Amino acid sequence: MNLESENIIRKLVFWVFAAIIMFSIAIALFTDFDKIQKAVALFSPFSIFIILFSVLINYLLRFIKWEFFLRRIDIIIPLKQSLWIFFSSFAMVLSPGKLGEIMKSLLLKSQFSIPISKSAPIVMAERITDLLGLSLIAAYGSSKFAFGGKMLFAAISIIFFFVICITRPGFWQWIDKNILARFARLAKVRNSVKALEESSGNLLSPFSLLVTVPLSAVSWAGEGVALYFIFLALKVDVPDLLAVSLFAHSFSSIAGAFSFLPGGLLVTEGILGVFFVKIVGIAEANAVTATLMIRTATLWFAVFLGTTVFIAGKGRLGASSQKKAETQL
Repeated sequence: MNLESENIIRKLVFWVFAAIIMFSIAIALFTDFDKIQKAVALFSPFSIFIILFSVLINYLLRFIKWEFFLRRIDIIIPLKQSLWIFFSSFAMVLSPGKLGEIMKSLLLKSQFSIPISKSAPIVMAERITDLLGLSLIAAYGSSKFAFGGKMLFAAISIIFFFVICITRPGFWQWIDKNILARFARLAKVRNSVKALEESSGNLLSPFSLLVTVPLSAVSWAGEGVALYFIFLALKVDVPDLLAVSLFAHSFSSIAGAFSFLPGGLLVTEGILGVFFVKIVGIAEANAVTATLMIRTATLWFAVFLGTTVFIAGKGRLGASSQKKAETQL
């Protein structure tokens, strides 16, 4: 690929995602902005710091998982670029099921010419291990609070069935024989499908799951702890408050992911509200404020952080790549 083509790809990736990012910000500004402002005003600066710090712990541990996955499929990139790609993808959390995080693969392609078919399974593996980690937390809480057991069982069953399928050679052989081989136009994607098979097998092997699922559980527990600190700031006093917070966050996150609505909007908030008020007995005013705050500290904070990192890093990395290319010429 020549220099001119690489520049075109980089510019295309930048402007497409810049447009999507601006649209995401517009959603934030025209929906819950006034309510969020009022909720945040109730908290001290120290409380906000502790809440966001707990969320950042989640991001740090998930970055470690991202690096682990990269190395599982022999992708080694500079730490600075890896951080930029990882955090830039947070701007896409409003996409259905976070599928917009395929942005990572597009950026790996534009910056390092890594085939999308090789890196895309990382995004899938991240989502699968995230859901399994959240399920570990939710499974304990479901038995404790007698809430959502059937839905949780169905979600875990679907995830495991999917993992079993895509890690079995027979599944890919069936696709090759019954789909790719039957249509001449699909013959050219056989190499890409083979890359998908190899990456998926490495990323979701028993060893990989043994490492990444517990890591996911610990990382997502950070956001549950953030919810716990929100309740403490609101002076909510109910039994097992930490367990309530961890379960409510994990279960609602799973439900939001399976809804495939942008950012799990409405579904996540609805489940949190029902659980807090109907099951736990938290006052409605505190339940609404806690719901708004945890969504602000996770969903909207992620959009803001991802947008900031993407735009701030794009200029520096782009200039660096241009200078390197000119030097090579």
